[in-house]
Amino acid sequence: MGLLSNMIKQSQLKEGDHIYCYRRAHTYSHHGIYMGDDRVIHFTRTKTKKVSLIRTVFGRQPCEKCGYNPNEENGVVQTCLTCFLKHHRLFRFEYNAGFSERILKKSGTCSAVSSDMAKKVTERAKDMLNSDNQFGEYHLIDNNCECFAFYCTTGLRRTMQGNAFKDAIESVYKTLMSGEHHSLKDISESLLRGFIEKKIRRVIDERDRPRSEITNNDDDDDDDDDGSDQDRSD
Repeated sequence: MGLLSNMIKQSQLKEGDHIYCYRRAHTYSHHGIYMGDDRVIHFTRTKTKKVSLIRTVFGRQPCEKCGYNPNEENGVVQTCLTCFLKHHRLFRFEYNAGFSERILKKSGTCSAVSSDMAKKVTERAKDMLNSDNQFGEYHLIDNNCECFAFYCTTGLRRTMQGNAFKDAIESVYKTLMSGEHHSLKDISESLLRGFIEKKIRRVIDERDRPRSEITNNDDDDDDDDDGSDQDRSD
């Protein structure tokens, strides 16, 4: 892994790794825990009352290798690495990341928090897989696959992708409601500046706060507030 990219080869995988791949033209990343022996436990959509007609009629067949059925919404699942990646490139989430890395890298790729031992990570993933309640109801922003993988690795619930999305929405809202910008260029510069400032505050906040205080509720800070384990070596 480098300063700007966490991409790795499959031969570099280790049991307990928090891994991810990008989906839909890099618009979001899908996260999971590598369990060894070509297996990954990850969090997918939970069952909903509405069933997609397209998925019902034109759904894909279950994987011949691991038996995973992508048409079912089962929440926490265990699949082969091929089903997890869906022909996309493989990346490993970086823990214990420095300030520069967290500023330069895309949200949802690294954290200042240290990860637990591999055995503890895989135990959490297995517990969630076998639990009746599993990881709760899937939510695209507040309880997603990244939140699941981060929890398995650290014992903390947090999603950097979700926070980044909220920051972007907040920047758009504040910029448009201010009425101070009269050109597309001014609006674009204000949006970019607001997003960068918010990301820097989150990075500083994560670095300065004790591990026990880091949760998935960082977006609850007031507007006046400046704020909004790696035991395995790579």
